[in-house]
Amino acid sequence: MSLWGEDEGVVPKEVIRMAERLAGKGEVGGLRLLVRVALLPLQAQAAFLWTERGKGLPHLLEEAIPAEVTRALEERGARPLYLEPVRDGETPFLLDLGRHPAVSFPWNPDRVAWTLARIGEQEWRYDPLNHRARFYRPLGVGFFHNGLHSGMAGILKGEGRLPATEVDLAPLYAAGLRVEWRSKGLFRREEKPFAVVGGLSRPMEHPHHALLLALGEVLHRRGVSL
Repeated sequence: MSLWGEDEGVVPKEVIRMAERLAGKGEVGGLRLLVRVALLPLQAQAAFLWTERGKGLPHLLEEAIPAEVTRALEERGARPLYLEPVRDGETPFLLDLGRHPAVSFPWNPDRVAWTLARIGEQEWRYDPLNHRARFYRPLGVGFFHNGLHSGMAGILKGEGRLPATEVDLAPLYAAGLRVEWRSKGLFRREEKPFAVVGGLSRPMEHPHHALLLALGEVLHRRGVSL
């Protein structure tokens, strides 16, 4: 499901064209803002996930890549690079909810009610036993995959910092991963996102994730990491 209407190709292709335009001029600040704009539909969709009891959205960006495409990338030796938040002798990377765009996936109405009531009146605090997040490069976007309800509250309040696993998608793009919007259907010719590597292409079920992955490819190709 997309928030862009029946033809899912119009908005994302315009966003990609804007990314190419900004990247061509070296406008890194503009690209950061554009990624924030591109994340908004997924943030909205995820924020209401509890109304459907949490069904239907991948909590990790790489999970939106179709399985056959992932296998083809792995056959080329391409996997995301995972850097754990705490490494010997290094300062941990901190996802800053007041600075970095992020998304969470609350799924339980009762927990949503409790979280909004409690954290709405208190300072958001990192819980090392509960909160887990990933920070995707080159996009500069955080995804909560545990502590989803309080994660949502922290994002809404724009406060809180937590260690996050950095996930570099560059190996996937270097191996040829890209996202294309292609016509599907004989009559209405609506466009849907496809994950493509080499001669293999498979439709993507989640268009808002697809747009982020497409933006990541532009950033990688242009040598930009946010």
